[in-house]
Amino acid sequence: MSESLITSLKIIFLLGFTLHNIEEAIWLPKWSKYAKRFHEPVETNEFIFAVIIVTIFGYMVTALDVVYGYPGNVYNYVYLGFIGMMGINTIFPHLLSTIVLKKYAPGLITALFLNLPLSALIIITYLANGTRVLYLIISILIVSGIVLFSLKYLFKLGNMLLNFND
Repeated sequence: MSESLITSLKIIFLLGFTLHNIEEAIWLPKWSKYAKRFHEPVETNEFIFAVIIVTIFGYMVTALDVVYGYPGNVYNYVYLGFIGMMGINTIFPHLLSTIVLKKYAPGLITALFLNLPLSALIIITYLANGTRVLYLIISILIVSGIVLFSLKYLFKLGNMLLNFND
């Protein structure tokens, strides 16, 4: 696959990722009050703040990979960790919580039809070009762990910054 085609896939993925985050920003805060087993209830302002920061992170790691990434370097693996995290995000929590709760989890449609197939295609392309599976798995675990850990603090920061009238 040509480098320009891979870059185009990355850009298309970012558009899908952005649509996914917009879908979540609109409907997930209300859903979180129903889905306490899968998502701690979160207010709209704090959730939107966290989604904006995570979206910026996604754009930054993609840009760094496009500009500085070459097979096997750190930018490459951080990017792949991000892509892998978003693919896994389709299954857990979106698909699993929709099945268990019998109620649509916001973000499932965009995750199933955009994030999952595009992340799989990008990862398969990187694997075909020599990306090491072990490093890929480690990068997905590290990036997922960092993002999951940071969400609670991003919600708190968003609450502090955006709910100043309370």
